[in-house]
Amino acid sequence: MHKKFSIIIILSGIFLLSFKAKAQAPWQTHGKLEVSSNGHYIQHKDTTPFLWIGDTGWGMIQQLTRKEIDQYLDSRLALGFTVIQAVAHWSPHGGGMDRSPDNAANAYGHRPFTGDEKSPNTSDPLVVKGGSLITPNDYWDHMDYAIEAVKKRDMYLALLPCWASQLITGTAEYTTEEAKIYGAFLGNRYKKEPHIIWVLGGDTKAQFDGYDKNQKHSKYDYRPIYRAMAEGIVKGVTGKNLSWNEKNPAWDAVFMTYHPNGDSPYGSSQWFHEDAWQDVNGVEVWKEVNDVYRTMLNEYQLKEPVKPSLFLEGSYEYGSYRHECGWVTPVRVRRQFYQTFFAGGAGHTYGAGPIWAMRGNDGDYNCGYTWQQALDFPGAIQVASIGKQFLTEHKWNEWVPNGDVISGVGENESLKTAVTTKSGDMALVYFSNNSHCRVTNILNKDAEAYWFYPRNGEKEKLNSFKVNESIDMVPPSNWEDAILVLKIQN
Repeated sequence: MHKKFSIIIILSGIFLLSFKAKAQAPWQTHGKLEVSSNGHYIQHKDTTPFLWIGDTGWGMIQQLTRKEIDQYLDSRLALGFTVIQAVAHWSPHGGGMDRSPDNAANAYGHRPFTGDEKSPNTSDPLVVKGGSLITPNDYWDHMDYAIEAVKKRDMYLALLPCWASQLITGTAEYTTEEAKIYGAFLGNRYKKEPHIIWVLGGDTKAQFDGYDKNQKHSKYDYRPIYRAMAEGIVKGVTGKNLSWNEKNPAWDAVFMTYHPNGDSPYGSSQWFHEDAWQDVNGVEVWKEVNDVYRTMLNEYQLKEPVKPSLFLEGSYEYGSYRHECGWVTPVRVRRQFYQTFFAGGAGHTYGAGPIWAMRGNDGDYNCGYTWQQALDFPGAIQVASIGKQFLTEHKWNEWVPNGDVISGVGENESLKTAVTTKSGDMALVYFSNNSHCRVTNILNKDAEAYWFYPRNGEKEKLNSFKVNESIDMVPPSNWEDAILVLKIQN
């Protein structure tokens, strides 16, 4: 019944990018980032859509040498990542090692702030005159190198001022005043960098009134600290004193979001959705791999205002999450990735268990790998190379979640999700595993149909779908997941 053919994505061209002529950076070609007119995705000033394919390199600035930074970034560029997520004031942990002190030194022995190793003065960055990118004599010289290294590879840096779960929620290293002063320091130092996206928070709630993991009552509200940090950043960049709730064109000089933790309801929208400084909402589900679609769809449906939502952290490839090492397989990585976009998400961030901490080679998070050994994990290729190409070719920014396409959607690892394009020329269904559901061509014309295998880019052509035709569909045998594409031919 079906004519079968295979198209395997050729990656060699991607890995040879260094041999191509240097093109202009996206911020030079298309302009700065902003929210699209419909509020659901990020675009450049010239309205070119921006596809956020991020990687979690949390510890890059604090943990790595200059040579290691280049090794890491060269790998991410070659695979196709567009965004690197890293932390300025990192609280080193993970990798099967104990957490470091709050004023931990970087790879060159430089601490970020005055004060002792355990007690940083966060309103007083330790800046020493005379250093440079190549010969750093303080923490911030080396951070300058990392920021420049990302920029020269034409990628964006999603920069967290601090890892707030430890440094604000945990040890209260920042007061509101200190946060504003530190934000102004960062904003002023990097005000000319066109590739920085500011990400407040860091794996934590901004406000909480409930029970912690030990079932002890906990109540706090740190929203004023993050709002003060945002005000400080925009003051450093623009020289203007703005309030977090003041609508002002000066906020357009910075692009900001917030990285929450993975506890329900997962998103920064619960605290900052209406704040003037937050351009896009941020989501983290961490180990809750079956909650990605529901969570992202809830964000997509928020109103007043409509804002894009970014998936900023999920389950790390080859992480254990209280299972055996390697429980987060490539197919679980792919499910998180495609369910993000099939729910109307504006971007997705991948992570590898051994990479994010960038230290150690054992323990629950690393499962015996070093970060260098994890650079070529298959999930990274399937997301940043194969997945990125598929999204681009199928007009991801036009996708609208549409349940009318499917029935018998299943749940958890058998969940099916569907979108149609705003122009009405495509309907797509993501099958999270190899199980069936009924698919209806709700487009206004007959459509060609084919399967796409997210694991390797293979395609299998099908007979065309007639208008309003409804067929029980199941992916090709032995495929772990699949995307069914219905496309009207011009």
